[in-house]
Amino acid sequence: MISDAIIVGEEWISEHYFTTSSTKQSFQARVIERRKAWDADAKDGIETPKTRFSAVRGELSKEFSTLAEQTDAAAVDVALDGVDAERLREKIYRPLLHALGFDRGGLTATASGPLTVVAPADIEDASAVAVIEGAPAATLEDLFAKDGATLLEPFVPDDDENHPVTSVARLLSRVFLHEAPPTYALVCAGRWMLLAERTRWPEGRYLAIDIQLVVDRNDTKRGGELDTALACIDADSLLPQPDGTVWWDDVLDESVAHTVGVSKDLREGVRRSIEIIGNEVVERRQAQGREPLPQDQAQVLAQQALRYLYRILFLLYAESSPELDVLPVGDAEYDEGYGLSRFRELVQVELTHAGKDRTHFYDSLATLFELVDQGHTARHDDASGDAQGLTFNSLKADLFEPRATALIDEVGLGDGALQRVLGYLLLSREQRGRERGFISYAELGINQLGAVYEGLMSYTGFFAETDLYEVAKAGDDSKGSWVVATDKADDIHPDNFVKTENPITGEEVSVLHKQGSFVYRLAGRERQQSASYYTPEVLTKFVVSQALEELLDQDGHTTTAAEILDLTVCEPALGSGAFAIEATRQLAAEYLTRRQNETGERIDPDAYPQELQRVKASIALHQVHGVDLNATAVELAEISLWLDTMVAGLQAPWFGLRLRRGNSLIGARRAVYSRDEVFTKSWLKDVPRPVPMAELAENLRNERIAGKTAGRIHHFLLPALGWGSAVEAKEAKQLAPEALAALKVWQKSVRTKPTKKQIDRLVGLSFRVERLWQFALRRREIAEKQARRDIDLWRDPRETIQDAAGPRSVTRHEIERELGDPDGACQRLRRVMDAWNALWFWPLTTTLTGEATPPTLDEWLDGLTEILGEHHEASTRERRAAAHGQVTFSLPTEWYALGDAEKEELIYANAKSIAEIKRERPWVAAAERIANDHGFFHWELDFSTVFARRDGFDLQVGNPPWVRPRSDVDALLAEGDPWWQLAVKPTQSQVAEMREKTLAIDGVRETVLDGTTDIAVTAAFVGDPIAYPHLAGLQPDLYRCFMEQTWRNASGQGTIGLIHPETHFTDEKAGVLRAAAYERLRRHWQFINELQLFEIDHHVSYGVHVYSAASAVAFENAANLYHPDTVQSSQKHNGEGPESGIKNTEGKWDLRAHNSRITTVTDETLQTWHALLEGDDVPVRQSRMVYAVNRSTANVLAKLAEAPRLGDLGLEFSSGWHEKNDRTKGYFDVGWGPVESWNDAILQGPHLFVATPFYKSPNESMKHNQDWTAVDLEALEPDALPVTAYKPAKSPAEYDAAYTHWGDDRVPARDHYRIAWRNMAANTGERTLIPAIIPPGAAHVDGLFSLGIPAETVGTLVAASGFMSSLVNDFAIRVAPKSTIRAGAASRLSFVHDCMLRDELALRALRLACVTDVFSSLWEEAFDSRFQKVDWAARPLPDTVGLGEVGSGWDESVPLRRDIDRRQAQLEIDAIVALMLGLTADELCTIYRTQFAVLYGYDRNSYFYDANGRLVPNQVLKEWRKKGDAIADEDRKATHPGSGVEYTYELPFLTLDREADMRQAYAHFERILQERS
Repeated sequence: MISDAIIVGEEWISEHYFTTSSTKQSFQARVIERRKAWDADAKDGIETPKTRFSAVRGELSKEFSTLAEQTDAAAVDVALDGVDAERLREKIYRPLLHALGFDRGGLTATASGPLTVVAPADIEDASAVAVIEGAPAATLEDLFAKDGATLLEPFVPDDDENHPVTSVARLLSRVFLHEAPPTYALVCAGRWMLLAERTRWPEGRYLAIDIQLVVDRNDTKRGGELDTALACIDADSLLPQPDGTVWWDDVLDESVAHTVGVSKDLREGVRRSIEIIGNEVVERRQAQGREPLPQDQAQVLAQQALRYLYRILFLLYAESSPELDVLPVGDAEYDEGYGLSRFRELVQVELTHAGKDRTHFYDSLATLFELVDQGHTARHDDASGDAQGLTFNSLKADLFEPRATALIDEVGLGDGALQRVLGYLLLSREQRGRERGFISYAELGINQLGAVYEGLMSYTGFFAETDLYEVAKAGDDSKGSWVVATDKADDIHPDNFVKTENPITGEEVSVLHKQGSFVYRLAGRERQQSASYYTPEVLTKFVVSQALEELLDQDGHTTTAAEILDLTVCEPALGSGAFAIEATRQLAAEYLTRRQNETGERIDPDAYPQELQRVKASIALHQVHGVDLNATAVELAEISLWLDTMVAGLQAPWFGLRLRRGNSLIGARRAVYSRDEVFTKSWLKDVPRPVPMAELAENLRNERIAGKTAGRIHHFLLPALGWGSAVEAKEAKQLAPEALAALKVWQKSVRTKPTKKQIDRLVGLSFRVERLWQFALRRREIAEKQARRDIDLWRDPRETIQDAAGPRSVTRHEIERELGDPDGACQRLRRVMDAWNALWFWPLTTTLTGEATPPTLDEWLDGLTEILGEHHEASTRERRAAAHGQVTFSLPTEWYALGDAEKEELIYANAKSIAEIKRERPWVAAAERIANDHGFFHWELDFSTVFARRDGFDLQVGNPPWVRPRSDVDALLAEGDPWWQLAVKPTQSQVAEMREKTLAIDGVRETVLDGTTDIAVTAAFVGDPIAYPHLAGLQPDLYRCFMEQTWRNASGQGTIGLIHPETHFTDEKAGVLRAAAYERLRRHWQFINELQLFEIDHHVSYGVHVYSAASAVAFENAANLYHPDTVQSSQKHNGEGPESGIKNTEGKWDLRAHNSRITTVTDETLQTWHALLEGDDVPVRQSRMVYAVNRSTANVLAKLAEAPRLGDLGLEFSSGWHEKNDRTKGYFDVGWGPVESWNDAILQGPHLFVATPFYKSPNESMKHNQDWTAVDLEALEPDALPVTAYKPAKSPAEYDAAYTHWGDDRVPARDHYRIAWRNMAANTGERTLIPAIIPPGAAHVDGLFSLGIPAETVGTLVAASGFMSSLVNDFAIRVAPKSTIRAGAASRLSFVHDCMLRDELALRALRLACVTDVFSSLWEEAFDSRFQKVDWAARPLPDTVGLGEVGSGWDESVPLRRDIDRRQAQLEIDAIVALMLGLTADELCTIYRTQFAVLYGYDRNSYFYDANGRLVPNQVLKEWRKKGDAIADEDRKATHPGSGVEYTYELPFLTLDREADMRQAYAHFERILQERS
């Protein structure tokens, strides 16, 4: 426990983190760490805070006693009368500050009255600490008095000498709002020392220490009160260290990380709570004799349970922010009778059996919910005039409406269930041996709340129809799980059952869902398709700030505060709304900063937080837009946005006009075709011409129906080539052959050329579209004005404009009713757009369509006419006017008048009622159901006012899904039988048998068919060049679609900040998209997830991309980043010091800033990239990207760009067997074991390593891709054959004929020696390009790729293998990272054919490759007598045989077998290749040091060689690290798992310096070249 002398005010730091006694992630652990460092320094005679404090403690104790006698416990200003201020400074403050190190060397101190700003003297732009001298305060309440004389002397501001500051509180607020504010402030106030931090102080959060109590107690034990106090306020804790880090920054970050860890626990707690509430409702319904809920209500119940929980979470946040005035926090009556904090103790009280059924908790919460929603006014005593009771300000929030939790409120919740739920929400996770702490909702920010529910978006609820076990691979349900009936679970391996702890026995038991129970789980297929990754706050802040830097203050114009309030913001993949919230925060701060500068006034520091909150509320309500396909995500994003912008006096906001449910990528837009394009059928393939919404708004102002669209046809009125794309589903032919045939017939029929009469009808319908769109625009304009909230902003610069819509008399209910009216103009137009999209998604099952069939072209046109109405042309003159867009008709600007005009318009146009149309035309009703299911979104209709005003959004930010729409049939089949996810490498006969059985299960056929067709159609739509022209010919990838969609949706000056993958930069086929991206990019920062900012694999890379309108190529660029701070610091760096790389010299990821990290990419840069990576047929602007970590590596790339290419040799390639498709076709199958001959060998990636054809063998268990064992080269037999996991399954003739053949003569690839390499690129691994020579006869799957050079000698192949194995060519691959390395990448590698060191290169390559007699013919054919004159650049060991001491025939002495010899040969190849390509030794070493971080780390920390040149295995190293060279002989023995041979590893164990060895080798070969020249 932390001492009572240290007070954490308003959760300055996470309470659980601060008080836990954990020895790992805790405040106490950090304090003990400091104490150890102090003790070590003291031992060396170095002064420490502890030694300095001990020296002055005695005098301080006396002075504090004297001060206590002088100080009256009354008001502070009275106490000052009896206090000698100078004595206080000299005897208490200065000795204390000396002990804390504030007067040590290397610091600067700038004093102004009671304020001294202390900063490091030698760190540029370093954050400072404000030290404030206060008057002695008896209590903290006295110290915080805003208007009291709490400073030791008044502070006189330079800019306001007439108004001196007299209170500590006001000075702190002023200091933290300075243009260059300190991060921390330390206040001395008699016995109290107060620590404040810039962002926490406005929230009332602080740390206070009763230093007199600390002095008197003198608790000197390690980690005790004294250590803790000194660690809190020592100068070294508050000021930057030489590396720029600040101890308190790290501690607070760790506290937040600890809280984020708590948020992960909370996410699991919320998930469990939903299941608890769901099952409580089920059980209480049964107990009350009610009918069980039907299956279709299970997901409704899940959503209502989530809402119920978010009511509680909302109030927990409101209680942690009393300044928002949502709850009467602090009032004893509230805290004791209503507050949620009172439940903290109650949830840990054991209830009786009867008590569990009572509803005390539920009833209490229901009362609180009602008070919050409806409000309550305190009664006033007529006699005294005092308020009696509590006041609750009414919020009127959707979250608290009774319908939001109707299923729960119907039966209530028992105390037993709610106690468990509240335990999850209020307490940290229960762990053995550790106490549960209270969750800090002040520290657990809104962003972490988003993480909680964003992780639940893919979960679904259902009622178990039989007893079910939950299963997942290895029992890990984090990536999804499946359920299986208990009577069908016998064949499932015990390891695959998901386990839970029995609450009574503590034993791990299988999760069992009883029949009728409520189940809430993450379906495996949902997790695979969602690709929803919560974005950490550090990245949301960075992305938004980077985008704003490109949006504001451009082209010499300073953005005004008024312009800030006019910007439109959108998060197109809303999720939890993290980016919308961050944009709101940053724009609000920008507004206040700019408005203060414009007016020359300064906001009262104490009023600043409230003023900021008002601006945030205004921006969130009126400027922020967002879209998400998940309706619950939208609902909960609204709650997050509300929580973050709540301000006293503001009722619950309504975001319904701007936060919408929908599919951002699939919809219709305002784009048209000409009559000729329709007549010639070119509309089926050509991109329609977009017509800006501003043109429609102009038509509306000028009272005309159409302008640029007149006589043209909107694209969504015409059949699309993609209608009926369900036919593309691979499973359709087998599962629904009749439906497939019928859909194909319909597809063909609607693609016919329209007749002239049909084209005339389409033109008329386009006029109707324009007219209804005008009504929709006007309706939305008025709705937005009527829904606007009056929020008093500080010095609002906007002029008061007469509201064109008149007084705000239209209610939210009326707005929702009119905008949602199916017979209104907006919904009619939406229905047409929806129907056009629905016909893309017309299914092969009847789940959504019933008996309806898709319409013929005439039925389509008839239906559109009934929905939109007829376009009337009364005369020839009017017909001509219409053709030129001159028909006039004004629209009212008043809400109710507009409604009347709309009805008259539809009557005049003979539009039919929608209900009647749906009855008469079943396809219309079916299209509605399909649209509701898929959520099509039409940007220019749903956000028509944004596009009408400025053609799009000014700021778009977000993290769109990282997923390709691909069908996972196995995951769909697993919904019927989990075998499909749990089986390990089944044979094809097993697969066929199980498929037939699974499809026979009720409902599985429809699940597979619907699942695969939905994906197929989505892929067809987002891959359609008409919808996404820049993506033509590419594999559809949703993030790429979001790129193009946001470009399309941007205003003329708009900027876009997105986090997304960047495979388009290295995808050879993505040249068009890449060129468009280069022209729009303004900033590009590529990150690798090694710090796991995202909760995904640490190897994953992604980029932060800031785009704006297309222009000349010029963008800032940096690669191989791990944290955003590196970018921001590098932008300010002066260029001095060594360049940073991938890892630093300590083997940690290199976070150091350096201005060489950032380069500016121009067309000239693209020329270099083009020379390095592309052929002449590729335009320069379509060049793939090169990822150089700094300028030095960029210079190396420029040299490599000039080198000749391996592709000049006439290469032939083979991708081998397709591991899935060719196995399905029966060419090979699973079959573990040694092969009988190389003709039966089917190699996989792990079989090979760099220049090593025998590297690993698969284990018989074949559990996963790491279930392999290393080969022992020393024990490898001369005639050894590989162990493989696959074996040929066809006859030799069929097998041979189907494998790769080369050239016109159909030469079998397997007749040749080839260079094979791992196809999958480990871009951040030890090596990326991993090639080795493989012998004739061997085949491989597509986990390898191979090349041959049949037109050249084997000597050329050997030389090519040497070049390919080099670090230099590996570097060339990894700086243009891709997921795979195929023919194109290999062809672009550097290769010098007439190499002056060819013999030296070839001999080393051959001795590495020829490890068994299968390579004897390669050795003998490539052998040259000159080899015998070649020697090592440096012999690895004294007993190493000369490199050239070999004969012309292969024998067992040819292969290099010892680890140390193979290492030396390979690094000498690296030196040779570098020299041949014109690189210096320095450049080679820079490549190694900065680009091959893992290898660099292994060389320094893992690769120890014994006296015999063997790599020491980990089990021996582990013992040696414990015991040193005193290790016992027995401990130096280890059995090689690949051979069973026991080796004794001889001391000494040493690491080797690759950099020094490469320099030595380089010098050796440089001398040889000089001699030969």
